Amino acid sequence: MGNVLDGILKKTIEDSFTVNVDYISERFDIDNREQDFSIQINYSDGVGVDMIFYLEGSIDGENFSEITNSRQPVSDPSGTHIWDISGSGVVWFRVGIIVNAGSINLNKILYSGKRRH
Repeated sequence: MGNVLDGILKKTIEDSFTVNVDYISERFDIDNREQDFSIQINYSDGVGVDMIFYLEGSIDGENFSEITNSRQPVSDPSGTHIWDISGSGVVWFRVGIIVNAGSINLNKILYSGKRRH
């Protein structure tokens, strides 16, 4: 029997700040994972929220393209959004937020990937 495949790769991408203009996170490397992975945004204290959360991927870490069907419209003043992704061949990811109106406190952006150990 082989090694266990677990979600042992964990990383906090961003920590606590206000988003009131369009935003793109730092890029993060997902090349060390074996299969599925997830990205989570935790946010709170929104005022007049009209935003779109989305993902971008890249192979070279410099040229990013939006991931098809990743857009999630957001109007709640607080919450959590999760992308559960399988079968992606990209090496780098980042999170984008389009601000149509309002502001949120972005508490965390988290990444979790699966790898055998």
